Amino acid sequence: MFNVGSTADSIESLAYSILFRYKDIFFSGFVAIFVGRRILRIVLGGKYSARSLVLSPLMYLAFTGATYIGLSTLDLLACSIAFAVGLGLSSVFKNQVKFFEKKEKLHYRRSPVIGLAWTTAFVTRIYLLIYYDLTAGFFLSIILSFLSGLILGEAFQIAIQKRTFEFHQKSREMNFNGNNIPEPEKKQ
Repeated sequence: MFNVGSTADSIESLAYSILFRYKDIFFSGFVAIFVGRRILRIVLGGKYSARSLVLSPLMYLAFTGATYIGLSTLDLLACSIAFAVGLGLSSVFKNQVKFFEKKEKLHYRRSPVIGLAWTTAFVTRIYLLIYYDLTAGFFLSIILSFLSGLILGEAFQIAIQKRTFEFHQKSREMNFNGNNIPEPEKKQ
């Protein structure tokens, strides 16, 4: 008879055995793709869209949530507090968000400090998981929670900065086109 539980366990143990047998290749590929993409995004910026503004922080939250495996309830409470503190402090980095137009499309760059700090903490967490099989990394989970709070708060700051950027763009266009300059009175 077919036993689903034992089949799932077999697949899981096979996946772990492959992962740990080729951990150097896996980790190198992970770093090359994940870190390379993050560095390109930090340096070059990205096209602004409401979708990217929502999906990016959700991905960070999901990756951070994956590091909570094995943490106790008290540890999770500490992570929640760190997240709230990060969310509150995100306004400190609001001036690092830059908007620019490229090929008549709106682009932006996020704070390089936040992006690099989160990426470094996440890669360290994955390194510890793969090479030392540490599933309960309380200290790194706290740091990732704090940085994820900063990232989510930064998404709010990006939305605010976008409105400010658009307002300044319209002001410049109106001044350039002379739309808000009063016409001189005509003498009769």
